[in-house]
Amino acid sequence: MKKTIIATTMLLASISQADIIKCVFTEPFVNTTYSTSQSSLTYDSAGAGKKVIKNVSLQIKGAGLIDLVSKDGKVLQSLSITGKGSDGMSDRIFPYEVKDNSMVTGANGGIGGCESNYLKAKEGQN
Repeated sequence: MKKTIIATTMLLASISQADIIKCVFTEPFVNTTYSTSQSSLTYDSAGAGKKVIKNVSLQIKGAGLIDLVSKDGKVLQSLSITGKGSDGMSDRIFPYEVKDNSMVTGANGGIGGCESNYLKAKEGQN
């Protein structure tokens, strides 16, 4: 119980400061950016351009578990703070692992890595 409280406190502290959460996916090359201040999720796909989804809420589902949910209730992305996130190609290690549920990031099962303003990716070996 104590670990859950500590993890939740750390999560809330990181989210309250995380103005931007950027996620990276490969095959196809897609980047997403969630803005907490604008409540928007932007998909930027090589060759397909940008798509902005507005009115996206950030919902804390548990210690270290976050969903980005559209206004119609669809879970667009599920993030977890594990320190083991990967973009599937580079040696960078991301603080967040992400599962994208859109059809935009189809390869790698929609799995990618994310960083925020305060939790940055690090160089290393996956």
